[in-house]
Order: sequence, then C-alpha cells, then structure tokens
Amino acid sequence: MNHTVKKMNGRATSGRATSGRATLGGLLLAALALPGAAGAAQHALLAQQAGDLSARALVAPEATQKSAGASTLRHESVTLSWAAEGAIDAAPPAPFVARSREYYIEATGAELSAGVAIPTSAPHALVRLQPLVSVGPREDAAIHPLSLVLRSPAGRDFDAGGGMEMLVSADKLAKADVPFAAGTSAFRIDPALGAGSFRLQAKGLQDGDRYLINVVEPESALALTLRTDASLYLHGQQLLVLPDLVEGDGALRGQHHRLSRFDGFVTSPAGRRFPVDFRPGPDGLLQARLVLDADEAPSPGLWEVHGQGQAQVAGRTVIRSVRLAFPVAMPVARLSGAVAVQGGPTGLNLDFGVETGAAGRYEVRGLLYGTVAGELKPVGVAQAAAWLEPGRRDLTLNFAPALLDGAAAPFELRDLNLLDQGRMGVLHRQRRALVIEEGEIVRAPARPAGAAQVSQPALAVKRTAQTDPLAGGAVWVADPQ
Repeated sequence: MNHTVKKMNGRATSGRATSGRATLGGLLLAALALPGAAGAAQHALLAQQAGDLSARALVAPEATQKSAGASTLRHESVTLSWAAEGAIDAAPPAPFVARSREYYIEATGAELSAGVAIPTSAPHALVRLQPLVSVGPREDAAIHPLSLVLRSPAGRDFDAGGGMEMLVSADKLAKADVPFAAGTSAFRIDPALGAGSFRLQAKGLQDGDRYLINVVEPESALALTLRTDASLYLHGQQLLVLPDLVEGDGALRGQHHRLSRFDGFVTSPAGRRFPVDFRPGPDGLLQARLVLDADEAPSPGLWEVHGQGQAQVAGRTVIRSVRLAFPVAMPVARLSGAVAVQGGPTGLNLDFGVETGAAGRYEVRGLLYGTVAGELKPVGVAQAAAWLEPGRRDLTLNFAPALLDGAAAPFELRDLNLLDQGRMGVLHRQRRALVIEEGEIVRAPARPAGAAQVSQPALAVKRTAQTDPLAGGAVWVADPQ
C-alpha cells in the first residue's frame, strides 16, 4: 500500500505564531513567502450541529502544560492524504451501551457464616468467591466449594457439593492459569434447582475477613444497561448517566423494568472518585448528572461509571452491577473557526487556525466529499500533525490533486477532528465543517491533443477503505474557567 508523507510547505504545520500587531509590510512579506497565499479564500467553519464536539475556551492548567504525553513524540510536521473508497457510515456513532447480567456482593466472614442471600432470575447461575484480605496470602482465606452450604429457594439445604455443578477450587484455578485473583473458587448452581433467592453459607471463617461474591446469570433475559448521553467529553462539560433494566432483545425492542434503586460513582484515570446521585428524570427513569473535573495530572486510561441497580421483576429480586468507560479530554487547544482555502498545483489546501494553551503534538484530520454524478460522495481523507507551542498557530490539510479527479463542486469537508496526540484526547469533532465551491479549486490544465508528454513521477496516494469515519456525540462546549 503506497502512501505519501511529506513536509508541509512552511505555512501548513510550522507552528508559526501570528501577532495581532503585525504590520502591513510584515503581512505582505508573509504573503510573498507563501506561494499563492494572496489568493486564499477565507472561510469560517459551519455552525455546530447535534453530534459535534467543541470547546468555547482553552483550559490549560499547570499540570497539563507540564505534560505533553510521551517523551518520544516527534516535532517535525507531516501531512498525508489518500483516496476514500468503500462504504462510509455517515451517521454519528452512538454512545456505547454497557450491558450486564452479573452482580457483586461484599460480605464479611461473619455474614457468610450466618448466610448471605444470592438472588437469581434464571437457572444455571455461576457463583465466584474471592477473599479480600490485606495481610497474608489470599490462598489461606480461600473457600473450597465443598465446604459451602447452599439453600435453595424451596428451603432445602445442600452441602458437600450438593446442588452444585463444575466445582472449581482455588488451587485448580491457579493451575489452570485462569486470570482470577489468588484464592478464587467457583461453582455453578444445579439448573434443577431453578431460580429465586438462594442462601450461601460457609463455616469456620474469621469474622473480620472480607469476601467478594460474584454472581453471573448468562441465561437470564434481564440485563442492566448503562449509557452516557455522548461518546466524548471535555473538561467542564456535564455528564449524563442513564441506567435501565431491559428484558428481551435489546434496549429498543425489549421490555423495560423500573429500577427501584441505583447506586454509583465515577472515577478518573488518576483514581479520584466522584459520587453521583441517581434520581427520576422527566421520563420517570433514574438518571444522574456530574460536571466533569479533569484538572489532574494527565494519566493514561479512561473515566468510568460504576453502578449497581436493583428491581423487582415477577416477584423476584434482580440485582445487576455494571461499569462503563468514556473519554474526557482537557481542552488545551481548539480550532479558532477560521479556515483559509487555496487550490494549486499541490492540490487543495485547507489552513485551519488553531489556538493552543499548552505545547504538544496536535493533529487535524478530515474527510472530503465531492459531487460525483450529481451526488455528494467521499473522495479523499487527509491528516496533518505538528508540534505546536502555545499561541495562535495553524495546521493545514492537503488533498492531493488526484483525489479531486472526477469530482465537481460543491465540495464538503466532513468529519473534521482536532486531536491531542500526546495526551490522547479528542478536542474537536464536527460532522459538516466546510463547503468549497469550484472557483476555489485549481485544476491541472488539460493537455492539447498531440502534445509531447513530459515524464512525471507517479503520484503516490495511500488508498484504504473508510468504514469508520470519526463523527460526533452530542453538541458540547466547555465553559471558560
């Protein structure tokens, strides 16, 4: 697969700062230094739509300014473009929906000695026990399934492995190299016992020991779903968390059951914990809101929502635990909204103004549509990246001339993104960004019939199928701090 990687022609990704006090002479010199700069058409980005992400203002706290990501990040400017081929899904990606058919309970040794309730909504539940001890090896506190007493919903007690299938002790799990914590044992409830509220009891435990009990119901029709209202967030935006208990085939066609309670919290990559309060929303379903505070030393990883819900369905208690990850970026840079459009022998150049509050390596990318047989179709993708210091800078997308062949105006730039490569954050995402008319496209002149051919190096264009262009969550802006 061939591709072209070349340096921009000075103005594109040089990280050049602009001054509000520039003299007319300085502007003229800059125009002379940039071939064809005087002919560039000045544009503004199109208005934001539902599904776009942007920041109103820069937020660059000291901790973020000191960290630009990996120390191996290169500083040279690069740009590349390639043909867009194959089917492209133009719809914005919906926020990810987490689904769970399991739950977790923490119990002390004293509680397990007295008996802990294990509600199930379907037969064949899998039960896993893990010791949570702070001193000594966890294998010493492991519970062997043969030492457990299982009481069925009908009130019958089973011991020495009765009422269980697939008993797995801690030592067997360790030998099998299964990625469970040390001291973990497991068993599956005999399906002949049906579903309902079981009771699990273990004798001979230390009262102060703590255990984590995990119950998985793979055959249950009831799943707890958890989603956020957007797929991407910036510091200062409001997170909306929406849990739901669904029975059947998916959240759209399934039957919904009202949760009687849902408890949860949010964690940041640095380990900070934020409590959230779930209350009924306008539709009566539980929801929680949290203003995201990402002012912390940049750490790898995602933010997470942790939650556990409970409901009564057909007279049975249903418990589900769920986790959902989502990204949050600090808006250390933003697109100013100004775009200079210029066509020339090197193709179509789109020069984007970038305001940066912290040094780093930033990338802009976009998908160009052209009119083909009267219909807008994707013709090319371009990316550009450069190291930018704080201030007013620019990044330029270059679409190679071959990408424009066979297409006519109007052209549209879609799926415009600004990325912080070092801190790994999406700072801007816009479905429809720019409309370009034919007069702004400079095409190579047609060669007269019979004219001598001049040998030219073949244009290397990276070609790839585009099946997942970056497109938006909800419209979000970060307020000034």
